[in-house]
Amino acid sequence: MHQLSALSPRCPAALLLCLMLVCTLLSACGAPAMAPAELTLREHAPLAGLEPDQDTPGHWPDARWWHDFNDPQLNALIERAMAGAPSLDSARARFDTASRQLEGRQADTRAQLEGSARVNQSVSHTDLEYPALGLPGFETGSAGDSQRSNAGLATLSFGWDVDWWGKKRAAIEAAVDQRHAARLEQAAAASAMQVGITRAYMDWQLRQAQLSSLDALLTSTRDSLRITALRVEREIENPARLDQVHEQLSLLEQQRAQLNGAARLDQVQLAALMGVSPDQLDDLTPRPLPQLETALPRDAGLELIARRPDIMASRWQVEAGMRGIDQARADYYPNVSLSALAGFLRVHPLGSGRNEDVAVASFGPAVTLPIFEGGRLDARYNASRAQLESAIADYNQRVVDAAQDVARQTVTMDQIEAQRAAQTQALQSFQHRLELARQRDARGVEDPRALIEAQQGLVREQMNRLALDGELLDTRIQLIHALGGGYHGRVPERDARYLTSGSTTDGH
Repeated sequence: MHQLSALSPRCPAALLLCLMLVCTLLSACGAPAMAPAELTLREHAPLAGLEPDQDTPGHWPDARWWHDFNDPQLNALIERAMAGAPSLDSARARFDTASRQLEGRQADTRAQLEGSARVNQSVSHTDLEYPALGLPGFETGSAGDSQRSNAGLATLSFGWDVDWWGKKRAAIEAAVDQRHAARLEQAAAASAMQVGITRAYMDWQLRQAQLSSLDALLTSTRDSLRITALRVEREIENPARLDQVHEQLSLLEQQRAQLNGAARLDQVQLAALMGVSPDQLDDLTPRPLPQLETALPRDAGLELIARRPDIMASRWQVEAGMRGIDQARADYYPNVSLSALAGFLRVHPLGSGRNEDVAVASFGPAVTLPIFEGGRLDARYNASRAQLESAIADYNQRVVDAAQDVARQTVTMDQIEAQRAAQTQALQSFQHRLELARQRDARGVEDPRALIEAQQGLVREQMNRLALDGELLDTRIQLIHALGGGYHGRVPERDARYLTSGSTTDGH
C-alpha cells in the first residue's frame, strides 16, 4: 500500500484533487470489470400440474394456524414451548450476533475522537565520596544532589475514513441482510417446532383413540373366550376353537402394549421439543381427532417463496453476497481519510528551573492507494463472487425442495382421501352386518358369538378409519408447514447488476 498525505495547510486543494484523480485512474485499471448479469434466481415455485380445486381452493395458513384445531391443551403446549424451548435458543443467539455485527458496521462509518493525557516525573540523584587532595574545595567529604524533571502531555485526535466508494455502506447493507436472514432462520425454527409439537400431540391423541377401540376389542374377545370355554366344558365346541380365541386375545394384548409404547414415545418427543421432562406431560387429556380442511392455495406457485421463512432467509443471504462483491470491488479504489491532531506539552527540564511549553496541531486528508497487492484483491473479489454463486445455488435448491415438499404432501393427501372414500363403503357394510346380527340375536336364532364377531369386525374397521384419519391429519399438518406455517414476507427487488431479468418459472 502506498500512502499520499496532505497534512500541511500549504498543500493546495487542487494538488490533492489531482492526486486523488490519478489514484482513482490507477485503481480503475486494476479493478475487475462488472460482468454482465448472468445469475438467475427462481421467482416462482415449480408446481405445474398441481392445480388446486377451483371451486374450493385452499387458503394460506394463519400465523397461529394451530388455533384452528380448537384445542386449548395444544395451544398451551405451543405457547409454553415458544416461551423457552431450547430449540429456539440457537436461532435467537444467531439473530443477536447479527444485530451486534450490524452495530459494529454502523460504528465504523462514524468519525473517531480520542483524547489522552500523560504525566511523567524523572528524578536524578548523585551521591559521591572523595578523599582529601589538599586542594581547596577537595577536602575529604561527600556531595549529594537531587534534581527533578516533570513533563505533561495532552492530545486530542480526530479521524474519519471517507466512504468515497461505498465500501462501508455495502458492509452495512450486508450486515442488515444477514440480520434479516437470522431473523427468518429464527422464524423457520419456530415454525418447525410448532409443527413438531402439533404432530407429536396429534399422534398421541390418535394412539389414545386406538387404545380405546382396542380396549373394546379386548372386552368382546374376553366375552367370546368365556362363551367358548363354557361350550368346550359342555362338550359342544371343539377345544381347538378355545385355543384360537386365546391366540386372538394374546395378539390384541401385544398390540395394546405396542400402542402404549408409541403413545409414550410421542410424550417423550413432546417433552424434548418443549424442553421439559416427560413426567410434566402426564396430565394430557385424550380428545377426539379434529377435522381440518387444508388444500393448495390458488396462487401457491407465485406466493410460496414469500411464504417460506427458510427460502426468504436464503434470499437475504443472496443479497448479502451481492453486497460482499460491492465491498470487494471497493477495495481496488483509493481510501480517503481525514485526520486532525491537537496537543499540548509542558516540560520542566532537569536543572533548568523553568517550564517549556509546546503546542502542536495538524489537519489534513490522506489517500491510500493499493498498487502491488500480490493478487490479494483479486482473490478476495473472486471469493466474494463464488460465495454469491453458492448462495444463489442454495436458494434455487431450497425453492425446488419446497415445491417438492408441497407436491408430496398434496399428492399424499389426495391418495388418503381416495382410500377414505373406498373405506367408507366397507365401514357401512360392517355396520349393516352388525345390525343384522343384533336382529338375529334378539330373536335368539343365532350363536351369541356371531354378534360379538360382528361387533369386532366393525371395531377393526373403525380402527382402520382412525389410522387413515390420523395419517390424513398428519399430512395436512405437514402441508401447513410446507406452505410456510403462516409466515408472509417481502421478497427483495432484483439487483439487475448481478441477476438476469429472466427467471425459472416452472408452473404457476
